Amino acid sequence: MTTPPTHITTPSGNTTTGVTANTTSSPPISTQSPIVVCPARPCPLNSVCLNSVCQCITGSYLMNDRCVPAQVFPGQLHFRSRKYDPEMNNRASKVFQNTAAEISAALNRTLFGQSGYVRSEVVQLLEGSVRATVNNIYKNTELTQEQVDQTIQRAVKEDKFFNDTIFESTDLCRQQPFPCDVSTTRCVNTSGQAICFCSEGYISNPYSNSSCTACPSGWKAVNDECVRCSFGYSGFNCKDSSLLAVVVVSCVLGGILLILLLAKLIYHYWRRSNGKSDYSSSPYSSDKQNQPWPEGVTSIPRATTHWDAPSNIEMTEGGSTRALVNKKDQSNGLTGSYDLNPEVMKTFKGKNNSRYSYLVQGHENPYFLPGDGQKS
Repeated sequence: MTTPPTHITTPSGNTTTGVTANTTSSPPISTQSPIVVCPARPCPLNSVCLNSVCQCITGSYLMNDRCVPAQVFPGQLHFRSRKYDPEMNNRASKVFQNTAAEISAALNRTLFGQSGYVRSEVVQLLEGSVRATVNNIYKNTELTQEQVDQTIQRAVKEDKFFNDTIFESTDLCRQQPFPCDVSTTRCVNTSGQAICFCSEGYISNPYSNSSCTACPSGWKAVNDECVRCSFGYSGFNCKDSSLLAVVVVSCVLGGILLILLLAKLIYHYWRRSNGKSDYSSSPYSSDKQNQPWPEGVTSIPRATTHWDAPSNIEMTEGGSTRALVNKKDQSNGLTGSYDLNPEVMKTFKGKNNSRYSYLVQGHENPYFLPGDGQKS
């Protein structure tokens, strides 16, 4: 039968207040959790395979092949006088089991009788002399991490088993295996219990209290529900805005192209409405028909509808206005009254008659062949 005295004496001889003691029984000897070797055997729910042995996540302990939630006050014991054995890394080895049983028994002697104390477990043995990571497990206790740490610190100073040993309290949320999923949740330690809250962008997982779920692509988490993203957004938690950027750039470029097209149409319409061509670079202007040519530009004769012929130009006897000659008052002494050069008038003869020498009268045609006349 158990009674709640106000003062008890622990096996180490220390007096502790505010704890409940068992007045009819001694501390249990075996305090280590049962061993479940993995991966030969599947680990229970909410546990992991740690160094070939199933280990419940921090915040629970193994009982009847399942992990039971509890209040856990973790810490680390540094045995500076012990020598590390590589077999201690294997939790299924005899070296680990024997060393873990010794440490668990010593902690059990120290913490036995406290309200709600269940047992102490050694999770890992690390190198550096020997560093033992321990979980002190309680159920329905009002004790705090500080009170448990003070009890262990006194035992470290007075119990010979803890000779040359240092105890350090550790954070429950940082104790491996982690009680909460580090990628989807944030952990809060409340009186030895790890409370997992979903991180931003995640919603509660109905199948687990230690992890959360992400919304599918194109959705975002709002008040623990998945809501569809706004137009142009996609990806995880609507953080991908590439589609919106493409739409904005396309609208801007399309607007610029439309403005340029409208400006060109307006310009052409304005030119057609004026009804005049641009002759600013030509001397023939519709407003000034007799505009002089610019300097340095050779003038081109222009056709006209009327022409006042000079008085000294006469029409030939044939009546043609194209065969015109200039009549002079003087005569050259030859027939007629026109200034004619008889030398020039000779056919195929000029100052250089050698050029047409084969065509001058009295000369034979060097290209004539006998019989050409008969062909014609």
